[in-house]
Amino acid sequence: MKLIHLTDLHLVRPGATLFGFDPAERLRKTIERINRDHADAELCVVTGDLTDEGDFASYEVLHDVLRDLRIPTRLLLGNHDSRESFVRAFPDEARDSDGFVQSVHESSAGRLIFLDTLVEGFGHGSLSDGRLEWLLARLAETPDVPAYLFAHHPLQPIGLPHFEPWNTENWRPIMQAIVGAGNVRHVFHGHVHVDVGGTWSGIPFSASRGVAHQIIPHFTRRDADFVEDAPAFDIAIIDVDGVLVHRFEVCDRHVVEVSAEGPVPEGMQ
Repeated sequence: MKLIHLTDLHLVRPGATLFGFDPAERLRKTIERINRDHADAELCVVTGDLTDEGDFASYEVLHDVLRDLRIPTRLLLGNHDSRESFVRAFPDEARDSDGFVQSVHESSAGRLIFLDTLVEGFGHGSLSDGRLEWLLARLAETPDVPAYLFAHHPLQPIGLPHFEPWNTENWRPIMQAIVGAGNVRHVFHGHVHVDVGGTWSGIPFSASRGVAHQIIPHFTRRDADFVEDAPAFDIAIIDVDGVLVHRFEVCDRHVVEVSAEGPVPEGMQ
């Protein structure tokens, strides 16, 4: 299975800008690149912060821009989003019985589980109010089927002090329960605006720096430097043996043609 992971779009209402740039234009360029090079993907998952202020007009922008994407898409919510405004703009997006924007997709590689970690009005994430129980029930339904989790907030720390107050609350018992389920093969998340990947008690995770603005990671400071690097997205290749995650930047590059029979250019030996 080939899957596209987008995150942190931070779209704003028409005519507005964010840090001096237009997030919708960055998303359009990202979609152009996906359509050009990766239209064979089975699914695109966007892990939250779809908008910057959670206003309905920004979701309408998202609805309009996504019309150009040539592959199916699933949308998750982040701390900058509004559940009410999102549901108004995307009434057909799947929700659970409690109204949380979370669901299951049976893919060619296994079960994809989409989580709603939004806590309205706060920056941290949560799986309270029955959301963790919902997740564990979904994992228990098919214990022999590989499961892949998608959430906005990281379900484990990433080692940056800036994000310690904005992690998922009670993350340790959540991750212990996920490990105990025995069938989770990877966790994809957003929120952190940095490229990061690793494992927690054997569970691999990954996140990209996202489509909108990025953060320069600091391992001792609690403040953050926001920058406007090239938009980025991940391609996950999933099969029975594992998960490969490739990161792509949306920027123009000069392609160097190297002949298989000719000399290797200086500096590329």
